[in-house]
Amino acid sequence: MARKVFIARNRSTGFHSLVEVVRGVEAAEKSAPMDFELAERLMRWGTLDELVTAISESGPLIDRSIYKEENRRLSIDEAIEVALATRAVVEESVGGERGFTRCDEDFLYLQLCLEGMSTTGSASSLYPSQASIARDLNRHGLIESNGLDELRKWREEDPGCVVVIEPLRDVVLCRNLGSVLLRLIANIMSGNENVLEKSGFKRFEKKRRWWITGELKDSYYVLPFQHNSSFDMTLNYSTKWFKNVFSYMVINPLETRILDLRPRKSKVLFGSVPNAVLITAQIKTGEGAPFFDIGWKPEVEKTQLYLGIDDGGTQRDEAIAFVESVAKMLAGLTTKDGDRLGWSVGGPSIFDDVPVPRYHFHSTAAAMFGAIFYRYGCVPTTCKNCGNGILVKTRGKRREFCSPSCRTQYSNRKAGL
Repeated sequence: MARKVFIARNRSTGFHSLVEVVRGVEAAEKSAPMDFELAERLMRWGTLDELVTAISESGPLIDRSIYKEENRRLSIDEAIEVALATRAVVEESVGGERGFTRCDEDFLYLQLCLEGMSTTGSASSLYPSQASIARDLNRHGLIESNGLDELRKWREEDPGCVVVIEPLRDVVLCRNLGSVLLRLIANIMSGNENVLEKSGFKRFEKKRRWWITGELKDSYYVLPFQHNSSFDMTLNYSTKWFKNVFSYMVINPLETRILDLRPRKSKVLFGSVPNAVLITAQIKTGEGAPFFDIGWKPEVEKTQLYLGIDDGGTQRDEAIAFVESVAKMLAGLTTKDGDRLGWSVGGPSIFDDVPVPRYHFHSTAAAMFGAIFYRYGCVPTTCKNCGNGILVKTRGKRREFCSPSCRTQYSNRKAGL
Protein backbone atom coordinates (compact mmCIF):
# COMPACT_ATOMS: atom_id res chain seq x y z
CA MET A 1 0.00 0.00 0.00
CA ALA A 2 1.18 3.51 -0.78
CA ARG A 3 2.51 5.59 2.09
CA LYS A 4 0.11 8.26 3.32
CA VAL A 5 2.11 10.50 5.69
CA PHE A 6 5.06 12.67 4.65
CA ILE A 7 7.11 15.50 6.14
CA ALA A 8 7.68 18.75 4.25
CA ARG A 9 8.81 22.30 4.85
CA ASN A 10 6.53 25.19 3.93
CA ARG A 11 8.44 27.42 1.53
CA SER A 12 6.72 30.65 2.59
CA THR A 13 7.05 30.21 6.38
CA GLY A 14 10.09 27.94 6.70
CA PHE A 15 8.28 25.74 9.24
CA HIS A 16 7.56 22.03 8.79
CA SER A 17 4.25 20.21 8.33
CA LEU A 18 2.89 16.71 7.98
CA VAL A 19 1.33 15.97 4.59
CA GLU A 20 -1.37 13.37 5.27
CA VAL A 21 -3.58 11.51 2.81
CA VAL A 22 -7.13 10.89 4.10
CA ARG A 23 -9.55 8.58 2.34
CA GLY A 24 -12.79 10.18 1.24
CA VAL A 25 -14.85 7.87 3.50
CA GLU A 26 -12.92 8.59 6.72
CA ALA A 27 -14.80 10.62 9.34
CA ALA A 28 -13.19 12.90 11.91
CA GLU A 29 -15.91 12.52 14.55
CA LYS A 30 -15.52 9.68 17.05
CA SER A 31 -18.09 8.18 19.40
CA ALA A 32 -15.55 6.81 21.87
CA PRO A 33 -12.15 7.76 23.27
CA MET A 34 -9.15 6.60 21.24
CA ASP A 35 -7.69 3.18 21.96
CA PHE A 36 -5.38 3.86 24.89
CA GLU A 37 -2.37 2.11 23.37
CA LEU A 38 -2.54 4.30 20.24
CA ALA A 39 -3.14 7.40 22.37
CA GLU A 40 -0.05 6.64 24.42
CA ARG A 41 2.04 6.28 21.26
CA LEU A 42 0.83 9.70 20.10
CA MET A 43 1.89 11.16 23.45
CA ARG A 44 5.25 9.42 23.66
CA TRP A 45 6.76 9.29 20.16
CA GLY A 46 10.41 10.27 20.17
CA THR A 47 11.43 10.12 16.49
CA LEU A 48 9.90 11.19 13.20
CA ASP A 49 9.53 7.55 12.20
CA GLU A 50 7.52 6.81 15.36
CA LEU A 51 5.38 9.89 14.67
CA VAL A 52 4.67 8.91 11.06
CA THR A 53 3.78 5.36 12.14
CA ALA A 54 1.33 6.58 14.79
CA ILE A 55 -0.28 9.24 12.57
CA SER A 56 -0.62 6.74 9.73
CA GLU A 57 -2.83 4.71 12.08
CA SER A 58 -4.72 7.53 13.79
CA GLY A 59 -5.17 9.95 10.89
CA PRO A 60 -4.71 13.73 11.21
CA LEU A 61 -5.15 15.05 14.73
CA ILE A 62 -7.04 18.08 13.39
CA ASP A 63 -8.19 17.66 9.80
CA ARG A 64 -9.70 21.10 9.09
CA SER A 65 -8.44 24.66 9.13
CA ILE A 66 -8.47 26.31 12.55
CA TYR A 67 -8.07 29.65 10.77
CA LYS A 68 -9.18 30.15 7.18
CA GLU A 69 -5.69 31.47 6.34
CA GLU A 70 -4.31 27.93 6.74
CA ASN A 71 -5.93 26.14 3.78
CA ARG A 72 -5.35 22.88 5.65
CA ARG A 73 -7.29 20.60 3.26
CA LEU A 74 -6.42 20.00 -0.41
CA SER A 75 -7.96 17.70 -2.95
CA ILE A 76 -5.58 15.01 -4.18
CA ASP A 77 -5.34 16.85 -7.53
CA GLU A 78 -4.41 20.12 -5.76
CA ALA A 79 -1.81 18.30 -3.65
CA ILE A 80 -0.20 16.76 -6.73
CA GLU A 81 -0.18 20.16 -8.45
CA VAL A 82 1.61 21.68 -5.46
CA ALA A 83 4.05 18.76 -5.34
CA LEU A 84 4.78 19.15 -9.06
CA ALA A 85 5.44 22.87 -8.58
CA THR A 86 7.65 22.02 -5.64
CA ARG A 87 9.71 19.53 -7.62
CA ALA A 88 10.15 22.03 -10.44
CA VAL A 89 11.40 24.62 -7.98
CA VAL A 90 13.80 22.15 -6.39
CA GLU A 91 15.15 20.97 -9.73
CA GLU A 92 15.53 24.47 -11.17
CA SER A 93 16.78 26.03 -7.93
CA VAL A 94 14.48 29.01 -8.22
CA GLY A 95 12.41 30.82 -5.61
CA GLY A 96 8.70 30.92 -5.12
CA GLU A 97 6.04 31.16 -2.46
CA ARG A 98 3.81 28.22 -3.26
CA GLY A 99 4.34 24.66 -2.11
CA PHE A 100 7.11 23.03 -0.12
CA THR A 101 10.83 22.71 -0.11
CA ARG A 102 13.35 20.27 1.31
CA CYS A 103 13.26 19.86 5.06
CA ASP A 104 15.91 21.68 7.08
CA GLU A 105 17.44 19.16 9.47
CA ASP A 106 18.86 21.74 11.90
CA PHE A 107 15.63 23.71 12.21
CA LEU A 108 13.54 20.55 12.32
CA TYR A 109 15.65 19.44 15.28
CA LEU A 110 14.66 22.60 17.17
CA GLN A 111 10.99 22.16 16.28
CA LEU A 112 11.10 18.64 17.72
CA CYS A 113 11.33 19.89 21.31
CA LEU A 114 9.60 16.91 22.96
CA GLU A 115 8.46 17.10 26.57
CA GLY A 116 9.26 14.24 28.93
CA MET A 117 10.96 13.00 32.07
CA SER A 118 14.59 11.99 32.08
CA THR A 119 15.97 9.12 34.15
CA THR A 120 17.27 11.71 36.65
CA GLY A 121 13.67 12.42 37.70
CA SER A 122 13.34 15.88 36.18
CA ALA A 123 11.50 17.09 33.11
CA SER A 124 13.64 17.88 30.11
CA SER A 125 13.41 18.44 26.37
CA LEU A 126 13.95 15.10 24.67
CA TYR A 127 15.18 15.96 21.18
CA PRO A 128 15.62 13.16 18.62
CA SER A 129 19.18 12.56 17.50
CA GLN A 130 20.39 14.39 14.39
CA ALA A 131 21.22 11.02 12.85
CA SER A 132 17.64 9.77 13.30
CA ILE A 133 16.24 12.94 11.72
CA ALA A 134 18.41 12.52 8.61
CA ARG A 135 17.51 8.84 8.36
CA ASP A 136 13.77 9.43 8.83
CA LEU A 137 13.66 12.25 6.27
CA ASN A 138 15.10 9.89 3.67
CA ARG A 139 12.18 7.57 4.44
CA HIS A 140 9.35 10.07 4.95
CA GLY A 141 10.32 13.41 3.43
CA LEU A 142 7.86 14.50 0.74
CA ILE A 143 10.69 15.58 -1.54
CA GLU A 144 13.51 13.50 -0.08
CA SER A 145 11.65 10.19 -0.58
CA ASN A 146 9.83 11.09 -3.83
CA GLY A 147 6.40 11.28 -2.21
CA LEU A 148 4.88 12.64 -5.45
CA ASP A 149 4.76 9.13 -6.89
CA GLU A 150 2.88 7.96 -3.78
CA LEU A 151 0.32 10.77 -4.16
CA ARG A 152 -0.30 9.68 -7.76
CA LYS A 153 -0.94 6.14 -6.55
CA TRP A 154 -3.52 7.46 -4.09
CA ARG A 155 -5.28 9.38 -6.87
CA GLU A 156 -5.59 6.20 -8.90
CA GLU A 157 -6.81 4.15 -5.93
CA ASP A 158 -9.15 6.73 -4.36
CA PRO A 159 -9.86 9.82 -6.51
CA GLY A 160 -12.03 11.25 -3.71
CA CYS A 161 -9.26 11.30 -1.10
CA VAL A 162 -7.98 14.57 0.32
CA VAL A 163 -4.63 15.72 1.65
CA VAL A 164 -4.38 17.43 5.03
CA ILE A 165 -1.46 19.78 5.63
CA GLU A 166 -1.04 19.65 9.42
CA PRO A 167 1.57 21.96 11.00
CA LEU A 168 4.17 19.96 12.90
CA ARG A 169 3.86 22.57 15.63
CA ASP A 170 0.23 21.48 16.28
CA VAL A 171 1.20 17.81 16.46
CA VAL A 172 4.05 18.46 18.91
CA LEU A 173 1.78 20.62 21.09
CA CYS A 174 -0.79 17.81 21.32
CA ARG A 175 1.93 15.31 22.15
CA ASN A 176 3.58 17.45 24.82
CA LEU A 177 0.36 18.59 26.47
CA GLY A 178 -0.93 15.01 26.56
CA SER A 179 2.35 13.83 28.07
CA VAL A 180 2.18 16.41 30.87
CA LEU A 181 -1.51 15.71 31.58
CA LEU A 182 -1.05 11.95 31.76
CA ARG A 183 1.91 12.25 34.15
CA LEU A 184 0.07 14.72 36.39
CA ILE A 185 -3.07 12.57 36.53
CA ALA A 186 -1.02 9.48 37.38
CA ASN A 187 0.76 11.27 40.23
CA ILE A 188 -2.48 12.84 41.50
CA MET A 189 -4.21 9.46 41.58
CA SER A 190 -1.26 7.82 43.34
CA GLY A 191 -1.80 10.17 46.29
CA ASN A 192 1.36 12.24 45.96
CA GLU A 193 1.27 15.60 47.71
CA ASN A 194 4.30 17.04 45.87
CA VAL A 195 2.60 16.26 42.56
CA LEU A 196 4.30 18.99 40.52
CA GLU A 197 7.85 18.15 41.61
CA LYS A 198 7.11 14.45 41.19
CA SER A 199 5.98 15.25 37.64
CA GLY A 200 9.22 17.05 36.78
CA PHE A 201 8.31 20.68 37.53
CA LYS A 202 10.89 22.83 39.30
CA ARG A 203 10.23 25.95 41.33
CA PHE A 204 11.25 29.09 39.47
CA GLU A 205 11.64 32.66 40.69
CA LYS A 206 11.92 35.57 38.27
CA LYS A 207 15.46 36.83 37.88
CA ARG A 208 14.42 40.39 37.19
CA ARG A 209 11.26 42.37 36.60
CA TRP A 210 10.31 42.93 32.98
CA TRP A 211 7.81 45.34 31.54
CA ILE A 212 6.38 42.48 29.48
CA THR A 213 5.97 40.26 32.53
CA GLY A 214 3.97 42.63 34.65
CA GLU A 215 1.27 39.97 34.92
CA LEU A 216 3.70 37.28 36.00
CA LYS A 217 3.89 36.37 39.64
CA ASP A 218 7.25 36.12 41.35
CA SER A 219 7.42 32.32 41.27
CA TYR A 220 5.99 29.27 39.51
CA TYR A 221 6.60 25.59 39.07
CA VAL A 222 7.94 25.22 35.52
CA LEU A 223 9.15 22.68 32.99
CA PRO A 224 10.42 22.96 29.38
CA PHE A 225 7.34 22.55 27.21
CA GLN A 226 7.91 23.25 23.51
CA HIS A 227 9.82 25.16 20.85
CA ASN A 228 9.28 28.92 20.79
CA SER A 229 8.02 29.71 17.28
CA SER A 230 9.47 33.24 17.50
CA PHE A 231 12.78 31.59 16.67
CA ASP A 232 13.11 30.70 13.02
CA MET A 233 15.88 30.17 10.50
CA THR A 234 16.18 33.85 9.58
CA LEU A 235 17.04 35.47 12.89
CA ASN A 236 17.28 34.22 16.43
CA TYR A 237 14.27 36.29 17.36
CA SER A 238 12.32 36.78 14.17
CA THR A 239 10.99 40.20 13.26
CA LYS A 240 9.42 39.18 9.96
CA TRP A 241 6.31 37.78 11.68
CA PHE A 242 5.61 41.17 13.26
CA LYS A 243 4.61 42.42 9.80
CA ASN A 244 1.96 39.77 9.29
CA VAL A 245 -0.38 38.90 12.13
CA PHE A 246 -1.68 35.94 10.14
CA SER A 247 1.69 34.15 10.09
CA TYR A 248 1.21 32.56 13.49
CA MET A 249 -2.15 31.24 12.32
CA VAL A 250 -0.25 29.22 9.70
CA ILE A 251 2.82 28.27 11.76
CA ASN A 252 1.08 27.21 14.97
CA PRO A 253 -2.68 27.59 14.59
CA LEU A 254 -3.62 25.35 17.52
CA GLU A 255 -1.52 27.27 20.04
CA THR A 256 -2.72 30.57 18.56
CA ARG A 257 -6.33 29.47 18.97
CA ILE A 258 -5.71 28.39 22.57
CA LEU A 259 -4.06 31.72 23.36
CA ASP A 260 -7.06 33.48 21.78
CA LEU A 261 -9.04 32.14 24.76
CA ARG A 262 -7.07 34.20 27.25
CA PRO A 263 -8.98 36.86 29.20
CA ARG A 264 -8.81 40.10 27.24
CA LYS A 265 -6.17 41.80 29.38
CA SER A 266 -3.91 38.77 29.83
CA LYS A 267 -0.70 38.34 27.84
CA VAL A 268 0.80 35.33 29.59
CA LEU A 269 -1.91 32.83 30.58
CA PHE A 270 -2.07 29.44 28.86
CA GLY A 271 -5.42 30.02 27.19
CA SER A 272 -8.33 30.02 29.62
CA VAL A 273 -6.40 28.07 32.28
CA PRO A 274 -6.25 30.52 35.22
CA ASN A 275 -3.26 29.01 37.02
CA ALA A 276 -0.88 28.35 34.09
CA VAL A 277 1.38 30.56 31.98
CA LEU A 278 3.84 30.23 29.10
CA ILE A 279 7.28 31.65 29.93
CA THR A 280 10.06 32.25 27.42
CA ALA A 281 13.59 31.11 28.15
CA GLN A 282 14.66 34.74 28.25
CA ILE A 283 12.22 35.55 31.04
CA LYS A 284 13.24 32.41 32.90
CA THR A 285 16.95 33.25 32.79
CA GLY A 286 16.61 37.02 33.01
CA GLU A 287 18.61 37.47 29.79
CA GLY A 288 17.53 39.61 26.87
CA ALA A 289 16.50 38.03 23.58
CA PRO A 290 18.85 38.95 20.73
CA PHE A 291 16.96 40.44 17.79
CA PHE A 292 19.81 40.01 15.35
CA ASP A 293 22.29 37.16 15.17
CA ILE A 294 23.26 36.57 11.58
CA GLY A 295 25.34 33.52 12.49
CA TRP A 296 22.19 31.87 13.84
CA LYS A 297 23.75 29.38 16.19
CA PRO A 298 21.34 29.60 19.10
CA GLU A 299 21.74 27.75 22.33
CA VAL A 300 19.02 25.12 22.20
CA GLU A 301 17.69 26.04 25.65
CA LYS A 302 17.05 29.62 24.52
CA THR A 303 14.63 28.45 21.83
CA GLN A 304 12.24 26.84 24.34
CA LEU A 305 8.98 27.87 25.96
CA TYR A 306 8.29 26.82 29.53
CA LEU A 307 4.96 25.86 31.05
CA GLY A 308 4.46 27.42 34.46
CA ILE A 309 1.88 26.49 37.12
CA ASP A 310 1.05 28.74 40.08
CA ASP A 311 2.60 27.94 43.42
CA GLY A 312 -0.06 29.85 45.40
CA GLY A 313 -1.71 26.69 46.73
CA THR A 314 -0.51 23.20 47.53
CA GLN A 315 1.13 21.34 44.67
CA ARG A 316 -1.72 18.84 44.66
CA ASP A 317 -4.45 21.49 44.53
CA GLU A 318 -2.70 23.45 41.77
CA ALA A 319 -2.15 20.27 39.71
CA ILE A 320 -5.81 19.28 40.03
CA ALA A 321 -6.95 22.79 39.08
CA PHE A 322 -4.65 22.76 36.04
CA VAL A 323 -5.85 19.36 34.76
CA GLU A 324 -9.53 20.24 35.25
CA SER A 325 -9.14 23.63 33.55
CA VAL A 326 -7.26 22.19 30.57
CA ALA A 327 -9.92 19.49 30.15
CA LYS A 328 -12.67 22.12 30.14
CA MET A 329 -10.74 24.31 27.67
CA LEU A 330 -10.02 21.46 25.24
CA ALA A 331 -13.58 20.14 25.39
CA GLY A 332 -14.95 23.50 24.26
CA LEU A 333 -12.28 24.19 21.64
CA THR A 334 -13.51 25.39 18.23
CA THR A 335 -12.05 26.75 15.04
CA LYS A 336 -12.13 30.53 14.62
CA ASP A 337 -15.36 30.10 12.66
CA GLY A 338 -16.99 28.04 15.42
CA ASP A 339 -16.54 24.52 14.04
CA ARG A 340 -16.16 22.23 17.07
CA LEU A 341 -12.81 20.53 17.68
CA GLY A 342 -13.31 19.34 21.27
CA TRP A 343 -15.92 16.98 22.69
CA SER A 344 -19.20 16.68 24.54
CA VAL A 345 -20.51 14.00 26.89
CA GLY A 346 -24.21 13.21 26.99
CA GLY A 347 -26.29 10.99 29.20
CA PRO A 348 -27.23 7.42 28.28
CA SER A 349 -30.33 6.67 26.26
CA ILE A 350 -33.35 5.18 28.03
CA PHE A 351 -33.17 2.42 25.42
CA ASP A 352 -29.62 1.33 26.34
CA ASP A 353 -29.39 -2.15 27.87
CA VAL A 354 -26.25 -1.00 29.68
CA PRO A 355 -26.47 2.73 30.46
CA VAL A 356 -23.23 4.44 29.42
CA PRO A 357 -22.35 8.06 28.66
CA ARG A 358 -22.48 9.11 25.01
CA TYR A 359 -19.34 10.76 23.71
CA HIS A 360 -18.92 12.98 20.69
CA PHE A 361 -15.27 13.71 19.89
CA HIS A 362 -15.07 16.23 17.06
CA SER A 363 -11.44 15.59 16.11
CA THR A 364 -8.84 12.87 16.45
CA ALA A 365 -6.94 15.11 18.86
CA ALA A 366 -10.03 15.26 21.06
CA ALA A 367 -10.33 11.46 21.02
CA MET A 368 -6.65 11.22 22.02
CA PHE A 369 -7.18 13.52 25.01
CA GLY A 370 -10.38 11.59 25.74
CA ALA A 371 -8.27 8.47 26.31
CA ILE A 372 -6.60 10.34 29.19
CA PHE A 373 -9.72 11.83 30.76
CA TYR A 374 -12.22 8.99 30.14
CA ARG A 375 -10.38 5.75 30.78
CA TYR A 376 -11.99 2.37 30.13
CA GLY A 377 -10.06 -0.79 30.91
CA CYS A 378 -6.89 1.09 31.82
CA VAL A 379 -5.44 3.24 34.60
CA PRO A 380 -2.73 5.93 34.56
CA THR A 381 0.56 5.25 36.30
CA THR A 382 4.20 6.21 35.87
CA CYS A 383 7.15 4.27 34.50
CA LYS A 384 9.29 2.84 37.33
CA ASN A 385 12.45 3.98 35.57
CA CYS A 386 11.87 7.42 34.03
CA GLY A 387 8.62 8.58 35.65
CA ASN A 388 6.77 9.31 32.42
CA GLY A 389 3.04 8.62 32.38
CA ILE A 390 1.70 5.39 30.91
CA LEU A 391 -1.73 3.77 30.60
CA VAL A 392 -1.89 0.14 31.75
CA LYS A 393 -4.63 -2.46 31.49
CA THR A 394 -6.68 -3.08 34.60
CA ARG A 395 -6.78 -6.82 33.93
CA GLY A 396 -3.85 -9.18 33.91
CA LYS A 397 -0.27 -8.34 34.83
CA ARG A 398 0.24 -4.60 34.87
CA ARG A 399 2.98 -3.03 32.81
CA GLU A 400 5.60 -1.21 34.91
CA PHE A 401 7.78 0.40 32.24
CA CYS A 402 7.12 2.66 29.27
CA SER A 403 9.57 0.85 27.00
CA PRO A 404 11.97 -2.11 26.86
CA SER A 405 14.91 0.30 27.19
CA CYS A 406 13.53 1.65 30.48
CA ARG A 407 13.07 -1.91 31.74
CA THR A 408 16.70 -2.69 30.87
CA GLN A 409 18.01 0.53 32.45
CA TYR A 410 16.07 -0.15 35.63
CA SER A 411 17.31 -3.75 35.84
CA ASN A 412 20.91 -2.69 35.26
CA ARG A 413 20.66 0.00 37.92
CA LYS A 414 19.19 -2.44 40.44
CA ALA A 415 22.00 -4.87 39.65
CA GLY A 416 24.60 -2.12 40.10
CA LEU A 417 25.75 -2.26 36.49
